[in-house]
Amino acid sequence: MFPRLAMASLFTLFSLIAAAASPTGDAAPIQKRAPETAATTAGYAELLLILDDIGNNQRLGQRAVELPGPLNLAFLPHTPHAAHLAAAAFSRQHGILLHAPMANEKGARLGPGALTGEMDQASLQQTLTSSLAAIPHVQGLNNHMGSLLTQKPDAMRWVMQVAQQQGLFFVDSLTSPKSVALQQARAAGIPALERDVFLDNDTRPEALERQFRQAVQLAKRRGYAVLIGHPYPETLDFLARELPNLNARQVRLSRIDHFLQQRLWLPLQPPALAPSRYLLRTSGASLQP
Repeated sequence: MFPRLAMASLFTLFSLIAAAASPTGDAAPIQKRAPETAATTAGYAELLLILDDIGNNQRLGQRAVELPGPLNLAFLPHTPHAAHLAAAAFSRQHGILLHAPMANEKGARLGPGALTGEMDQASLQQTLTSSLAAIPHVQGLNNHMGSLLTQKPDAMRWVMQVAQQQGLFFVDSLTSPKSVALQQARAAGIPALERDVFLDNDTRPEALERQFRQAVQLAKRRGYAVLIGHPYPETLDFLARELPNLNARQVRLSRIDHFLQQRLWLPLQPPALAPSRYLLRTSGASLQP
């Protein structure tokens, strides 16, 4: 595991290389690539399953940690159980994300670590940095709520600056169709994905099965899918039953950092520098189909 400072410096180095390669001096645009197929990973499609909102409830959080994986667990900052559950999750080879609270259009309460549109750059970045420091082994972040803040280019640019400095990836939970988070991540050279399917807006068994099937079908068609759920009792029961059966469906669970490394990103390897975990191919590649 490389120190974050080294990764941050390499993000900067990559940005300079990309800028030099562009005739205009700007970073080269990220081009769309051909859709993935399941055959690209030895016959298996990849399901990137994120469980959000972990940290307030010890019992449900522990159940999430104990699910077969690898999963990607997103922890609310400064919550009573986030730090020790993140450490336990890391020891079980799950991926670790900060679930960064962001302002929403309904004005719902955000809790500690909230990022709002009223914050200036220094306040927002200081709050985000503090939240990241509260989650051990953090590898990336996604947004908790955020239907309002993710529409604001300035705020999202400030978020991506912190992600770039710390060598982290970003996943847009896509709580608003007007989100500019993915756009700003790409502009900053941040490795990024966006949510494809929400698993448990409806926790009835038939609804969970429908959403899960949709994610699996997308993964098999495109090669991967990003599925977001929550540590609800019904969701955890469902996943405990279904996840062991994925292998028979030619689908495997993947950590997001591993997916980015193995499928879409290549390390920069100058002789005297250690590589960042998530550097883009110099030719450019998009995570979108």
